[in-house]
Amino acid sequence: MHAGTTATADTPRTAAAPAVPAVPQKRPVPLGRAVTLDGLFARAAGRRPGATAVEDGSRSITYEAAGKRSDRLATAILRSGVQLGDPVLVHCTDHVQALVAQLAVLKAGGVCVPVPCGAGAGVRGRIAAVSGAELVLCSGATRTHWQRPAVVLDDERTWARVTPLRVDRSLPRSSPTDAAYLIVEQDPAGPPAGHLIDHRAWALALTDRVRRAGRADRGVLCRAEPGGPDTLTSMWWSIAAGGTLHARQTVGTGSGLAVPRSGPGRIATAVFSPQTYAAVLAETARPPARGPGTVVLVGEPCPPGLVDRHFALLPHTRLLAEFSPLDGALPWAAVEHAPPGGDRPGGHVVGGATTRVRITIRDIEGRVVPMGSTGEIWASGAALPFDRLGARGLSAPLGTPCAVSGRMGRWNDDGLLEVTGPRVRA
Repeated sequence: MHAGTTATADTPRTAAAPAVPAVPQKRPVPLGRAVTLDGLFARAAGRRPGATAVEDGSRSITYEAAGKRSDRLATAILRSGVQLGDPVLVHCTDHVQALVAQLAVLKAGGVCVPVPCGAGAGVRGRIAAVSGAELVLCSGATRTHWQRPAVVLDDERTWARVTPLRVDRSLPRSSPTDAAYLIVEQDPAGPPAGHLIDHRAWALALTDRVRRAGRADRGVLCRAEPGGPDTLTSMWWSIAAGGTLHARQTVGTGSGLAVPRSGPGRIATAVFSPQTYAAVLAETARPPARGPGTVVLVGEPCPPGLVDRHFALLPHTRLLAEFSPLDGALPWAAVEHAPPGGDRPGGHVVGGATTRVRITIRDIEGRVVPMGSTGEIWASGAALPFDRLGARGLSAPLGTPCAVSGRMGRWNDDGLLEVTGPRVRA
């Protein structure tokens, strides 16, 4: 294992090996009520230990079981040499394994580097190059993709070694302002780059999502593969309320909108990317007997035609959309779409800036343009990634605390952000 980055209460973290990107640390800030993501899970597990945390087809796991398994897995990876701030790849074929793996990395004070389950060689190569990770937590089916040390989570021999371990007394080792995730951009036309997101940014985004869409204690439906940004959004939103992530991958079967019964009269929230939701609606001939009460779209702007199709099929289901242009994980702006006949914005309107996010429109020189003028969409704030690793092709100039979306846009007459197309470079 590489030495990675180390830290104590009195010394800053420093990179010990040039092959591994350093995880920049920010100045300490008052934490107040801030929590870590693994702390958020522990709080939910304390309230509802026997509740199902994740249900993926025939597999499921309770909060209590996931907590215990991740404690021992975290202990095992600490003994293997993982140190504070070290990146760890997570490449699993089901959501139960993915939850346990991510919790273990966070508890150990590492940085989760999620790999989409079906990622091809090019995507895997980009993720490996940006992260510099030397350990992967994976499934047997994905083990052959990695020429590096691995812990195979669906191998009985792994748990025969891990289960008897006494939980390390230093756990959990994460703190709110430490990096929790490294999300790697998957734009094949751009240079490999990734975004470091701390625990506090996730908590701020979760709080804002609850304010807009409500608590997810009735469960979250996500028809996506493990490791994708929409899955991460769904998982932590559900965990924050002690709910169940219903994560069966059923797109293409005609049942993508069917909501599992998780209690008398309970209806889940569903999370999709716009592309996945378009596929789900295309295969759905009539409204399901039990459909979601709210649909939240994450990532790219929601096309107007998709809004029309949604309300034609699900006229009584709320439709919210979050614009998160670079990594699909943390929203920059959000909007609730109205049904036909209501006060609906036209075009690719993505709404107003989310809490603790500041959006500006800038010209090619990086100067803020007047209201109503078109320019490139930039953003900054505590609820966004705090640093970018890799090439600087789409980033703001060094020393500028902003992220650059790669999209052109403007503020319309209603004060809402409208995306007008990809960025233009001379």
